[in-house]
Formats: sequence, C-alpha cells, structure tokens
Amino acid sequence: MSNYRRLPLSALRAFEAAARHMSFTKAANELSVTQAAVSRHILTLEDHLDIQLFNRGNQKVSLSPAGEELFEAATLSLAHIAAAFDSVKRREKARRLTVGMPMSFATLFMSHRIGDFVANNPEVDLHLVSLERSPAPATDGFDVSVVMGYLARPGFTATELFGEEVFPVCSKSYQTHSAGIRTPEDLVSEVLLVMDDQHWSAYPWSPFDWVHWLGQFGISADFKRIITFNNYPTMMQSVIRGHGIGLGWRHLVSDFLKEGTLIRPLTESCLTGRKHHLVIPDTAVEREDVQIFRNWLLAQVADLNPPAAAADSTVTGQTGAPSSRQGLPPED
Repeated sequence: MSNYRRLPLSALRAFEAAARHMSFTKAANELSVTQAAVSRHILTLEDHLDIQLFNRGNQKVSLSPAGEELFEAATLSLAHIAAAFDSVKRREKARRLTVGMPMSFATLFMSHRIGDFVANNPEVDLHLVSLERSPAPATDGFDVSVVMGYLARPGFTATELFGEEVFPVCSKSYQTHSAGIRTPEDLVSEVLLVMDDQHWSAYPWSPFDWVHWLGQFGISADFKRIITFNNYPTMMQSVIRGHGIGLGWRHLVSDFLKEGTLIRPLTESCLTGRKHHLVIPDTAVEREDVQIFRNWLLAQVADLNPPAAAADSTVTGQTGAPSSRQGLPPED
C-alpha cells in the first residue's frame, strides 16, 4: 500500500506487541491499555486487510502466514523508526552545551552573569547543571566542567580559572550592632556562621572553616557563638540578612562586595593554595559553542585572583600544600 497516511498505525503497534509476546494480555500490559483494546486493534487490522493475522486457540494464539509476513515487516519498520528517533535525539543533544559546576558557584557566581551570556550568544543552547559536589569530568559526561582542583588525565584539557582567597564577610547592619571588629582576634566574640561536616563530605577538599582561618593568625577557636549550615548559599543569605559573620570565598562573594550587600570587616585574608579549573573533554574542545563559553567564562573570572602586589600586602596567611583530601575529585 503506497498511501501510508491510511495505515492504522496505532493498530499496527498493538499487533507488533501481541505478535512479539504471542499474548494479547502481555501486549496490553506493555502498552498500558486493556486486553479488549488490543483485541479491537487486531480486528481493525484484519478488517483493513480482509485476512486473519492470528490463529486463535483456547489457551494461546499463533501467527497465521499473513501475520508472520506482517510481523516481520512491522518489526523492521519500527526498528528503523526507533533508530531514526535515537539519531535525532543524539544530534539534538550534541547541539546542547552542557556545563557542570558546584552548586555554590552556580548560585552565587554564575546566576549573576548567565543573562549576559545568553543575550550575547543566542545561538548556543546552554544547559547548566549544578551539583552538591565537584564535577567528575571522566564520568559525568559534561561538555564543560568547573572543577575544584583537577588531576590531569589523558583525553581532557584543563585550564586554571582562579585560586581561593578566603576572608570574613558580613552585612553593614551586622557590623553596626557588633561589639567592634578591629583584629582577627575580635571575631571569636562575634556570631560566626560555619559550614558543617555534611557539607564538606561532598567535596574533594578538607574543610576550611573558622578554626583553620583563625589558626593562620595564631588564634584559638574559643568561639562564643556559632551557627552551622550544610548549604553555602543558604549560609550566605543568612550573612546578608545580618545574622552573623561568614567566611567568604572571593569567587563566591565578589558580586555582593561590589554592590555593597556585603562588606569585609577586616582586611586580612588567606590563600588556601587550592585551584579551580575548567575541564573539557578533548572530543569537545574544538566545538564552537564550547570555545564560546570557555572564552566568555575566562573573561568573567579574570579579576578573581588578587594582583601579586595586593596578595603580598594583604594576605597574611596561607594553608600551604593541600592535605590528603584536598587534592582532587574522584572521577571513576
């Protein structure tokens, strides 16, 4: 029949399932319809062809010669259609640029800028994926990953984005009502907001909290009051609302500092020695959309590393070499 528009395609699908299972009941279960519906579809086909497709017995059914011929043709045709669907989906997926990154970076840094990227690159179909961990490029399958640290491996290209600088931040309203913060030692009398062990367990690096930050200045962690969180963006919202002082990572709080939502009550800061990287599979590195996003992001993070002169004069403590958990995210 050359006029395919007249083919009862729904009935053909029911026939293929019934013939494959040799059971109207199993076909109905697969298609989420009633057995009576499957029977009606089969009768529709038989009426359309004016021939019997199944030999119906008391306990089972079998295909007639005409049914066998139609089943073979239907199987091949549906397989070709399914292959075409997969091909179209693969091409569509290939056109989408999938970028994976830690949730804190997505929420506090990327969300402020993504509108600029979309407005200036309407041809890029961007899909951002935020994770409660650092992406694992070898297993996550992202086209581009923003990774906390990176262990070089064949098949991937890594570009350093920025190092970590950490310093206290608070709102103007909190500073107005505090007892007075002039030195790092004054912080132990303030309300300090800190991330708990659950937060750090999802990341590849050992914790860096108030104990470690104050320790860079020889100050013991004799806190008067702390509030713990397991989600960094939530903690920063509490800092913004004036509930206490938090540790701010420059790449996560720079926008809030520029707009005045947050301030630095002290000039002291610490460099952790840790680096964030942009990691791209070699199979995707030449894609135009990947290069567009890469160049855009590198421009966005260009000012996140303090100038050498500023680092020498204002950063008074560093963590030194990474600890055993600081190194790099597992990727297998």
